Amino acid sequence: MAYISYSEHGENPLTKLLGHNPKLLENWMALLESYYSSCELDRKLMEEVRRTIAYQIGCAYCMSHGCPTHLIEDMKTLTAVEFARKVVQTQREITEQDIAPLKGYFSEREIAELCAFICYGIGLARFGAVLNVDVSLSEALQGKS
Repeated sequence: MAYISYSEHGENPLTKLLGHNPKLLENWMALLESYYSSCELDRKLMEEVRRTIAYQIGCAYCMSHGCPTHLIEDMKTLTAVEFARKVVQTQREITEQDIAPLKGYFSEREIAELCAFICYGIGLARFGAVLNVDVSLSEALQGKS
C-alpha cells in the first residue's frame, strides 16, 4: 500500500502519486515522452535499461512491467545496461573510465541521451520506491491508499 493517497490525476499508480501536483506530473510525463520521441537510442535498448533500473532500485510498479533480460547478446545493449547498473549502484562520481566503454558503441549524442534517460529513470523508480507505489491499477483508479 502506498504511503500517501492517490490523487485524481494520472493514469497509473505511479503517476497518480505524482499527480498531487498536476503541473509537475504534466511536465514529468512530457519529458518522458520526449525521450521516446526524439532520442536516437533504440526503444528496445531503452526498455532494457528501464527494466534494469527498476530492478536495481526495487520500485514494485516499475518492476511489474517486465524483468531484465538475463542473457543480452547485443553488445550495445549490454554496454548500456552495465553502465546503467553502475550508475544506480554507485554513490561516487562516474569517471571517464566508466564512460569509455560507451564510446565504442554510441555517438556523443547517444551517450548524452543515455545518461539523461538513466538519471530520469532512476528518479522515477526511486520516487515509486520511496512512496511504496502499488502494482494494482484498480486500487489507484479508485483513489484508495
